[in-house]
Amino acid sequence: MMSQQKINFREQKTSNVGKPATRSASRKAAEALQPSQGVSGEEAVTNFDIDAEERLLRAFDLATKYGPCAGMTRLERWERAEKFGLSPPAEVREVVLRRGPGSTSNQPVWAGRI
Repeated sequence: MMSQQKINFREQKTSNVGKPATRSASRKAAEALQPSQGVSGEEAVTNFDIDAEERLLRAFDLATKYGPCAGMTRLERWERAEKFGLSPPAEVREVVLRRGPGSTSNQPVWAGRI
């Protein structure tokens, strides 16, 4: 016959509500606000650093419904998506053509990274 034992586990506090922040916690918070470094040592770019057109181009790069973007320019990808009837945003093509097909705006966000 098995004896039943009452097992008591001590509860541990997991909240620091009401306690003053320690020096290390405030230092960690300050470090989180510092700009981070990219993989290749370049400074990370946030949404605050780019304009609306660049956000549009990056959103196009990240939208998988227009097919893969590795190894081709944004304009080539846009034209391929149009050919297959995927209805890519016309604004993307307009921005790339206005800035020039040879500009960096025609390179996807992954250019040189993958």
